[in-house]
Amino acid sequence: MNKSPLTFVLLSTAFVVVAQNSAPSSHFVFDDRFDGDIVINEVRVPKSGEAMYTYYEALGWRGRAAGYAGIQAHPRGHIYIFSIWDHKEHTTPIRAVHRGAGTLTEKFGGEGTGLKSWNFELGWETDTWYTLVSRAWPIGEHTFYGYWVRSGKTGQWTHLVTMDVAAKEAFFKGSTDAFIEDWLNTGSKPRTTNLRGGWKRKLDGQWHAFVGGRYSVNRWDLVPGKRSFNFKTNWDGGVASDDDDSFYFMTAGGKDTRPSAANPSRHKIKRKDTKPKYEAIKLKSAKIHLAKRGKLMVTWETDSQTLPQFGFKITGHDDPSGQGEPLFLLESVEPHARRAELPMQKTLGQAQIFVRIRCLDVLDNESPVLSLKVDD
Repeated sequence: MNKSPLTFVLLSTAFVVVAQNSAPSSHFVFDDRFDGDIVINEVRVPKSGEAMYTYYEALGWRGRAAGYAGIQAHPRGHIYIFSIWDHKEHTTPIRAVHRGAGTLTEKFGGEGTGLKSWNFELGWETDTWYTLVSRAWPIGEHTFYGYWVRSGKTGQWTHLVTMDVAAKEAFFKGSTDAFIEDWLNTGSKPRTTNLRGGWKRKLDGQWHAFVGGRYSVNRWDLVPGKRSFNFKTNWDGGVASDDDDSFYFMTAGGKDTRPSAANPSRHKIKRKDTKPKYEAIKLKSAKIHLAKRGKLMVTWETDSQTLPQFGFKITGHDDPSGQGEPLFLLESVEPHARRAELPMQKTLGQAQIFVRIRCLDVLDNESPVLSLKVDD
């Protein structure tokens, strides 16, 4: 059906009005201006700052595997997001080599292309801190990226996804970015993100605490005709504190929100620790059992309230002390692995074999050894 010129003008005007009703997109860019292999940030959404259609991003990075991670208030629930963009130097498409329970992956488009993961099952709650950790590590000519989260309410860690990027040594580059975004023109509702406890590990293994950064609001969205014009002064950001400690905050949208800082502005928080203080990995249990075709398998379980597994080392010995050259060695960087086949064919003639298991966590702490005995 053909529209009259008047109808077209009215429809166009309505679209402009709607398109100008998004809460202002805001960023906090931290002071880690170097390459790294681990990034950490803690994010919280206060109950008063929850708004549907909001992305509370806490980790963003540049490079040949640029990406971002955070939490969303989505119509289908409170979800976790982890995405990596395609790059011209990738020799094959990005793929997921591990999906945690409830994690889905799919290609995305729009502002570039790439692979995204989202988890609708794990969930998050307002007024609760969540720790987000991503680590990148080399696998041959590729770089793997893992994503873990910890609930401040339960203390439990969850491994959500590992992605394979077909580029060599494609680590986190530049300053880590956090942002808050309204993706469906709901600027009348305030949304707030709290951020604290950020860290980045340099490629030489040294830790850097986020002690400051730059807060800004996207100026190009605040002018007439742009997405946030009707809420061009409804934003705020800086440093606040509660009974626990100081934290950064950003608020976007809301009719009563007004700036208390300039756009842009810089803010700092004093940090005392020299490295992250999360509890190191512990093995909860392990057992050896007979699998199909007569193979012996060792399986294990880690304590989910300690740092998550990154790798493992399993050795076989002819004495319980584990002294001397091992009869066999199994070692792998495989965060999701909880089982391994024992190469018992190499130990024939041994009356007894003692198997020792040690795990490495995502921050490179080693677990205490757990020892098991195998009787041939």
